[in-house]
Amino acid sequence: MKFGLFFLNFQLDNSSEEVLDTMINTVSFIDNDNYHFDNVYINEHHFSKNGIIGSPITAASFLLGLTKKLHIGSLNQVITTHHPVRVAEEASLLDQMSDGRFILGFSDCNSQFEMTFFKRELTSQQLQFEACYDIINEAITTGYCQAENDFFNFPKISINPHCFTETGPKQYIIATSESVVKWAAKKAIPLTFKWDDSLLTKEKYSSLYNMTAKEHHVDISMVEHQLPLIVNINDNGFLAREETKKYLASYIAEAYPDHDQEIKIGEIIDENAIGTNDDYYDSTLLAISKTGAKRILLSFESMGDNSKMLSVINEINKKIINNM
Repeated sequence: MKFGLFFLNFQLDNSSEEVLDTMINTVSFIDNDNYHFDNVYINEHHFSKNGIIGSPITAASFLLGLTKKLHIGSLNQVITTHHPVRVAEEASLLDQMSDGRFILGFSDCNSQFEMTFFKRELTSQQLQFEACYDIINEAITTGYCQAENDFFNFPKISINPHCFTETGPKQYIIATSESVVKWAAKKAIPLTFKWDDSLLTKEKYSSLYNMTAKEHHVDISMVEHQLPLIVNINDNGFLAREETKKYLASYIAEAYPDHDQEIKIGEIIDENAIGTNDDYYDSTLLAISKTGAKRILLSFESMGDNSKMLSVINEINKKIINNM
């Protein structure tokens, strides 16, 4: 099992500077051989304080320049609402400048409002997504790309600089829908499960991925899915749960307006690493078992006390070392 961190960068009562400083300081804290977290991911979100980074590749570039050991990338770079050549250029540049430490985690667009705002056609969303991916993948794996389809039309061009990594940056796709999961399975692209999906949904996507790969004779033996978990550990489990509820409330109201939001928040708390040290172990093992994930990504951002957060990171790091 391998471990990393992810950052949602929700801005509650803090300033944007404080939110971003927490991310920067936490990443700097674990960037040494004493810590067994190898990857860091930054979430993309637009138009609200429930995630204040609209360009995770830009944030990743800053963190890559700040660190020496960690592999850092986008959690969910939304390729459907960006021009694929620009995404490929930025990914290739970061792969080259970081000596291969950049990771391209990407996503189809999970928001109809964003699709409309960026003037993308909803009825052909899956086709647009696939067209964008094909251009990006060709560019970062060969250094060149061209397109002649319903969405893009341009001659063969060179993406400069070409990638440092022979086959381009490591790729992950967010499991946003059944169609995306089936598509990923056919290409043996590993999934990053959505942190706010229920375990039932994650299990369904994992099974669908495996079944699709089998049907199409795709070897997925080397695929390592990623399971993100929200972490808030406190000797007082009630305080941990209440702090997490406060942290999630605005985002859940935005992302799940038609749901019973208390039930949804309760589901997340029950299925993530929230409470005392005794509260989360069984649920985490169950999630790993149901999803087949080989990598665990942790977000400590709901913990308002930075010193307490770093203490919990130290405790988890010790557990990782003891189980190596």
